[in-house]
Amino acid sequence: MAALILDFDDPLPRRIYWDASFLVHAVYPAGRYHQECYNFLDRLSDARETLSYISTLALDEAIFTLIQLKVVEDHPGRGFWDIYRENPQIIQPYLGELRALVDRLSIDPRIRVVSAAPESMSVALDYMGSYSLLPRDALHLTIMAHYGVDDIVTTDDDFLPVEGLRIYTCNPTILSR
Repeated sequence: MAALILDFDDPLPRRIYWDASFLVHAVYPAGRYHQECYNFLDRLSDARETLSYISTLALDEAIFTLIQLKVVEDHPGRGFWDIYRENPQIIQPYLGELRALVDRLSIDPRIRVVSAAPESMSVALDYMGSYSLLPRDALHLTIMAHYGVDDIVTTDDDFLPVEGLRIYTCNPTILSR
């Protein structure tokens, strides 16, 4: 394991990248790590010396996951794709809340919403080769490198092999490694 693991009580970095898993847990009350992520989000909001980065890629992941969670929560016993294929309009009631989330993130002066550069996939392929990451995670790493961010907040263990990365998490499985 090459990444340094930090918990949510450790000192904050000057720059931190948000993985989609963190955002989902922070805003979805039924999430396994909701309270911990919500509290860390509050801590980041109060931190004057920390600038947060979230990519449009992470927002895409988070919004899609939140839609799935909410649709399945409102239609127990059925899978998301079955519900959606039957009625694509099913997502409409959730869009206002999701737009409000994106708007809040976009206007917060301590959060930068960023995108991948055109050459990102080529760099991501290098990260895939070096760390056996899947394309999405390699793209996150590429975006982080582009903006000079070495710290990520996540509840996933996907980034553990990445040398020099500092991972902030509340996931006890990751913290116990």
